[in-house]
Amino acid sequence: MATSHLDDQALARLRRALTDKRDALQRARAGNAEEERAGNDGEIEDGDMAERVIEQDGALRIAAFDAALLADVDRALAKLEAGTYGVIEDSGAPIPLARLEAVPWARRTAEEEERRTRR
Repeated sequence: MATSHLDDQALARLRRALTDKRDALQRARAGNAEEERAGNDGEIEDGDMAERVIEQDGALRIAAFDAALLADVDRALAKLEAGTYGVIEDSGAPIPLARLEAVPWARRTAEEEERRTRR
């Protein structure tokens, strides 16, 4: 497997960005869980129930997105530890620093990601 092409300073900056993102996602998940527990008190009228169902659906979608993003961030942090961060998983080619600064958990270049999305 290819090793990272990034210097120590860039790796430290990107590690910090990844850990900050992971921490923010974990805080959001904890806050959402607390909000959900607090929101289950008392009787609910029919109109309020419909509104709550719509809100819960949106919250579930966001939670699923956040869970997937957290998994990507954790994967990137594991790759940092393994010394394989910053390279495309399939080919081992380097991911440009600018791409990683924009999306530190990126697994591919922007062009490659776009091609995959179109397929």
